[in-house]
Amino acid sequence: MATAGVCALWASPSFASGQAGITINGNAGFASCKCATGSGTASNPYVIGPFAITSPNSSGSAITVENTTADFTITGISANYTNTNPGDAVIHLSGVTGPATVSNVSANNDGIGIEIDSSSNIALDSISVNKMNGAGLVIKSSTNIATSNSKYKATSDEVPLHDADGLYAVNSSNLQIGGVAKCPQSVCNTFDYDSGWGVYLQNTNNVTIDQASANADDTGGYMLDGSSNVTIENSTAEAGGPICISLNGSKEPSGYFNTGLMANLMLFDGAHNNTIENDTFNGFAPASGFDIAGTPNTFYFNVCTGADSTTFVPSGTAMGSGNVFSNLCYKTSNDVAGLPPSTCKS
Repeated sequence: MATAGVCALWASPSFASGQAGITINGNAGFASCKCATGSGTASNPYVIGPFAITSPNSSGSAITVENTTADFTITGISANYTNTNPGDAVIHLSGVTGPATVSNVSANNDGIGIEIDSSSNIALDSISVNKMNGAGLVIKSSTNIATSNSKYKATSDEVPLHDADGLYAVNSSNLQIGGVAKCPQSVCNTFDYDSGWGVYLQNTNNVTIDQASANADDTGGYMLDGSSNVTIENSTAEAGGPICISLNGSKEPSGYFNTGLMANLMLFDGAHNNTIENDTFNGFAPASGFDIAGTPNTFYFNVCTGADSTTFVPSGTAMGSGNVFSNLCYKTSNDVAGLPPSTCKS
């Protein structure tokens, strides 16, 4: 999966000596952990780090912060351990109202990179999580979350749905994925993944995705599942390779004539009032199988039709109304029904 040209976004911070995993519960937890400076106010937020975490806490995380209203920053964290459990997050925020900032975090071959549950007012910056056994970034029932200058890479195979997504957000709102002054370069966030999806938004609303790159083995760069008021702009997706699992466990192509756009964008389960503009969707060469370009629902199809596994198949119905598509480059020999003509041709 190509990420050329974006590596310069993430600088390596300097880390302190080894530190065991940290758990902070409640505002008082910042003082009792003896791991933070500051007082938790807007003018003097708690600061955790820099630390090189050598072992996870009892929850399997490098740092857990939960049930807090304090202002805080987590910065300069390196997860120097391996965790094969796809459900354990390196940084786990739960019940946090912020404002909070998480920056300069690096991890390799752990579970989830960053997980945010039932929280608000969180800014992520300069996150670099690689070859994760779980999703890169998970956002659940949260609002006002932003990420910039970051790389989220999930490389798991044959794991439950969404455990291998670059970003999985569910029942959330007001997400800012790039498109801020901190992203001066052409790519602000990259979402790399193998058997899952790039950016999967489920029942999630009011989202801006700007200057994003999604790179996959086969398909599913941007998935809008029942989501609305999502703008995907100035972004790219690229897919190539098989993801469907046969009965003997081998990888097989999804089995359709890839139109490029189809490989990288799906709207379904009533997704409505979304804007897709100024984007480039690069698929892989057409393969033998079902031609889905002419089906009644252009934007929703069975990814693994013809294969024996339903692991990668989203369940749902057609997209809703009010979706707008403009200035899209999708490689195909024929323009896709329901879309403006592609701005480029393969």
